[in-house]
Amino acid sequence: MAKNTKRPYDATRRRERAETERQATRRRVVDAARALFMTKGYNATTMADVAREAGVALQSVYTAGKSKADLLHLVTDVAVGGDDEQVLVADRPEFKAIAQERDPVRQVQTFAQLIAATLERVAPIWVAYREAAAVDPKAAENLVAAHRRRRETFGQMIRMVPEDRLREPYERSADTMWAIGSVDVFLLLRDIQQWKPKRYADWLRNTLVDALLAS
Repeated sequence: MAKNTKRPYDATRRRERAETERQATRRRVVDAARALFMTKGYNATTMADVAREAGVALQSVYTAGKSKADLLHLVTDVAVGGDDEQVLVADRPEFKAIAQERDPVRQVQTFAQLIAATLERVAPIWVAYREAAAVDPKAAENLVAAHRRRRETFGQMIRMVPEDRLREPYERSADTMWAIGSVDVFLLLRDIQQWKPKRYADWLRNTLVDALLAS
């Protein structure tokens, strides 16, 4: 008679499955928060609303973000990266490819392409971020931090260009690119001037080359 043997306990597989489920729940929460912030607005959206929209328990919402401001921060991070992978912008392949480019003009043109694509994703949620910052101190703090992180990223980008090819030193050049490529300028041109995405991308590419590179 064959002995009954117990299957070895596979803790690794269980942890992997739990992590996959956690990430899927977090993704549903972030997607639901984004939809609600854009349709109802930040003020009118509650954590309970997000739980209902996502089809998860309220505790799962608080696990993803401890507050509405945290959820908005997560939504914005996903928009910036284009996905919910925990990878810094500076560590993404498209960013590294710019560092390998040897033509400064092409580098700046690629900066412009990345900025334009990112702003297309970020702009829809930015209105909610402005609303949140006006009434929620934590959201206002997060908004300032987001601006500073973006400036830091632009500083890393511009340092890929040889300084002797720039009109101004690195810090001034980073400030220029950060200001011209801001979401606020993008929204003015898109919403007030009714620019289409291609027109904005073409303008940004030409403007950054003219503003940043020496003749």
